[in-house]
Amino acid sequence: MRLSFSPDEDKAVGPGFLLEAHKRRIAGYLTVLMPEPVDVIFTNNRSTMVSFKRRGGRLIIRMHRLFRHADPEILDALALYIGKREKSASQKLDQFIVRYQHEIHSPAKTRQTRVTSAGQHHDLSAVLNKVSGTYFGGKVDVRIGWGRSPTCRRRRRTRSVSRALATYSFDDSTIRVSPILDAADVPGFVVEWVVYHEVLHHVLPVEEIGGKRRYHTEQFRSLERAFVHYDAAKAWEKQHLNRLLA
Repeated sequence: MRLSFSPDEDKAVGPGFLLEAHKRRIAGYLTVLMPEPVDVIFTNNRSTMVSFKRRGGRLIIRMHRLFRHADPEILDALALYIGKREKSASQKLDQFIVRYQHEIHSPAKTRQTRVTSAGQHHDLSAVLNKVSGTYFGGKVDVRIGWGRSPTCRRRRRTRSVSRALATYSFDDSTIRVSPILDAADVPGFVVEWVVYHEVLHHVLPVEEIGGKRRYHTEQFRSLERAFVHYDAAKAWEKQHLNRLLA
């Protein structure tokens, strides 16, 4: 693990109420363990996973946003490494980072493809701005664009219009929405619902149970219902999904 006092310039993670909650949780936990109050800053740095410096009587820790998955055991190891440089703590942190390395966007491994957000009937950039401003406290740090039409047919339909008609890529933080939704008869709130669902994938941690990843957790399902037009979107889905995927 690369640890430094003077981190390279990195790309800050866009604000979201869940990311902010994780930062407060981690900062509060570490403040109990460290000799000074702790402030946490999430980053998308591709090389430095953790860096820290002391300023004005406070400990400022910059860490990759994958640390939102950190449980007390990992935070204990982080405190030990920062405070005492313990080798065993460093090894535990290395193992943790490897576990979530799919969230580290390396330009050497990930080539960002061009995405186009403007459609004939719906502008995805405007939709994302509305969703992020309404539900996530500001600009969400993701790319968004129209993707390819789904290849699934009726016999392979899913229960969720958002799962069938949009995807989120952890590799390059990109939401791709099926152009099937870029139609005059598709209500704007349906496109917003699909985008909202994918943004939840961006801000929520992925649970691992028995070696299997769970993307649609109970917390995820609960937050889906926070979408103001949830019932209307689900009703529209039930009525029109078969036609869209036919």
